[in-house]
Amino acid sequence: MSVYGCGRERRKVEKPPLKKSVKRNDILGGIDRDTLLTAAVMLLMLRNGGDMRLILALGYIIAGGFGKNDNG
Repeated sequence: MSVYGCGRERRKVEKPPLKKSVKRNDILGGIDRDTLLTAAVMLLMLRNGGDMRLILALGYIIAGGFGKNDNG
């Protein structure tokens, strides 16, 4: 005679299905970490009255440069 369950068969306990984890790239639309950090610094500078030239330079970096020649 079994101590657990008095001789009854053990039933397998089904675990609830695992939730799919949401990746950061899905939320942010594929923004890489460097661009996100640059944008955060730019936002902090805008809120605290930072140097406008530096803010514009950070915006230029985030935009990837204007008139960039992709032909090589």
